[in-house]
Amino acid sequence: MLKRMLVCLMCALLLMPAAHAAELSLGDVNDFLNGTAKLGEGSKANQVAVIPFNHIDGPKEEDLFYAFVPFKYVARSYIKYQVTFISCTCRSADVNVWSTAYLELTTPSSGKLDDAAIRTISFDADSTGHYLGGFWGDSNPPPTAATATYERFKAEWLPFYTGKTYAELKALNTIDDITAEGAPDVDTWTGATVSSNNVLRIIQAMFAYHATDSFFDADPDAVALREVFAARQTVAASAAAAAGTTAQAELPPPVDTTKTYLANKDDTQETFCEPGNFGPTCSAINNTNLREYLGRTDVMYIDLRDYADYAKKHLRNFECVPYFALIFNAEACNDASLPQLYGGTVDAPIPVYVESDELLEALFPKNKVIFLMCQSGGRVNQLMKLLNARGWDMSKVYNIGGMAQYAGAEYRDIVTDTPEIAINATYSFDGLTRIAPAQ
Repeated sequence: MLKRMLVCLMCALLLMPAAHAAELSLGDVNDFLNGTAKLGEGSKANQVAVIPFNHIDGPKEEDLFYAFVPFKYVARSYIKYQVTFISCTCRSADVNVWSTAYLELTTPSSGKLDDAAIRTISFDADSTGHYLGGFWGDSNPPPTAATATYERFKAEWLPFYTGKTYAELKALNTIDDITAEGAPDVDTWTGATVSSNNVLRIIQAMFAYHATDSFFDADPDAVALREVFAARQTVAASAAAAAGTTAQAELPPPVDTTKTYLANKDDTQETFCEPGNFGPTCSAINNTNLREYLGRTDVMYIDLRDYADYAKKHLRNFECVPYFALIFNAEACNDASLPQLYGGTVDAPIPVYVESDELLEALFPKNKVIFLMCQSGGRVNQLMKLLNARGWDMSKVYNIGGMAQYAGAEYRDIVTDTPEIAINATYSFDGLTRIAPAQ
C-alpha cells in the first residue's frame, strides 16, 4: 500500500509543469489577463485591473496593498464592479481570507465624478438578489458588547455609504472612526479600525478607478485623478518588481566552522566546530537569524516534539513529526509493543520494519533542505545522527535549536501559543512488515 502511494506521488510530481525561467511580475500577469487571455475592456469576458490602496492595520500602520477588479460591466446609468481585497492582517488566513465587494457606482448626467454616487455596496447578493456578487472574508467574531458580526456590520455600517457621492466620501478621515454626520461609531463595537476603514479606503480607491472610465473624459477633476491613480499604479508596480527581484538569502552550510564548543565536559579549551557536529551550538542557523530563512519553498520546516507539546506552543507553519514517539526508541527492535521505526543507537540504527527507510524518507525527503527543531535541540541532534547513518546528505539538514530559544520579541508574531485543542495521542503504524526481533 505504501509503495503504491509513493508511486502515485512520483507520477503526480512528474506531471507537474517545469518552473519558469523567470518570475512574472504583477504587471506581466495583468497584461496577459487583459490581452492574451481575452479578458479586459472590449473582450468577451470582463475587466481585470490591479488597483493600489493604502491598507491600514490594527495598530494604525499604513502599507501599500493591492486590490483586484475581476469584473466591470457598464450599465445605462451606472457601472457594476467587483473588487477583491484583504482587510485584517493581524490574524491567520484560517480566520481572515480575501473579501469581495460588489459595487455599483453611478455615471451621473452631469458627467462629474464628484456627483457619482454609490448605488449598491454588498458583500453578498448583488442589487437584483439573483447572484452572489460579494463575499465577506474578514473575521466574524461572535457578538458581544465589544465586537460585531458581519450581520451587524451589514445592518449598521454599509447603509451609511449607499447614496453617498464621491464629493461626500473622498475627504473622510480613515485613521480613526469615520467623522461624518450619520456615520456610526464603528470602533466602539468592532474594537478595531481595520474592517470599517479599509472598506472606506477601498471605496475611495474604486472611485479613483471609476474616474478612468471614458464617461468622465470631459471632467477635469476626473482626468487629474486619473494621473494620481496612474502614478500610484507606477509606484505599486515598482514595489512589486523590487519585491520580485529580491533574492533569497543564500543558505549557509549547516555547521558554522567559526564557532567553538567544548568537545568534552572536562575540557578547558573549546574546539572549533566542524562538519559532523550536529548540535545546536555549532548550527549556522538559530534564533539569531532564523527569520532570514523562513517562508521558503525549498525548505521543509519540522518540529520533532510530541503533538501535545507542539499544540501548546510552536512556530507557525512548522510540521510536527514526533521523534521519540515515531522515529527512535533504543528497544524498539526488541519490543513488539513499541511502534518506532528504529531501535539500537542513533549512530547505528536498526530498522524495525521492512519499510522503515521508505517511511523515513517520506517524512524527511532526501531531496529537500530540512530545518529541524525540538525543545532545546537535543532530539534534532539525535535525528541528524540517525539520518547520517541511513545515508542522508547532511549538507541539507539544519539543527535550528529548540522552542525554548525562540522566546524573543522578534518571533512573537509567528509563535502560536494559544492551545485550541487538547491532545491525548496514541502513536502507532498500521500495515507495516515488522522485522523479527533479534534473539
